[in-house]
Amino acid sequence: MAALELGDPADYALFLRMQLAARAPIERWAAVHCEETLRPPASAPLLRADLAQLGVAGSLPESQFQPPEGAHPLGLAWAIAGSHLGNRALLTRLPGRGAHLPTAFLSDPHLPVFWKYLQPQLEIPAVDAPSVDALAMAEAVFACFTRALGSCAGRLAA
Repeated sequence: MAALELGDPADYALFLRMQLAARAPIERWAAVHCEETLRPPASAPLLRADLAQLGVAGSLPESQFQPPEGAHPLGLAWAIAGSHLGNRALLTRLPGRGAHLPTAFLSDPHLPVFWKYLQPQLEIPAVDAPSVDALAMAEAVFACFTRALGSCAGRLAA
């Protein structure tokens, strides 16, 4: 990711496509398996809208997200909701605060609200089993992002 110049529309589009490649399968899984209170707001539509404004196809990836058996959705909620902090940091680093780039994804107002809702749940002391199960889910989410980054690695090296 450090190789990307997010102020460059082509690099920014690649960043958005990597995000879409990871988030779309996670969101499909969450829509079926997560109770509404632990389901992060969907970002795939925002990513597709930003890509469309850049004139880049933002088709949904076919890949599937498959966490380990028994993994707790709280880990997914934590990993995705916490990502808004990184999104806000990236938004502030865009030249001119992204004035020439579409930023619906990076400036999504729903994830910070979800994060604030989720924080009290994250601060409740957990017994070992639920925390281990949530950690397994968070690791599966991070692995999905790593695979998405790896699928675009060739484009980064070029």
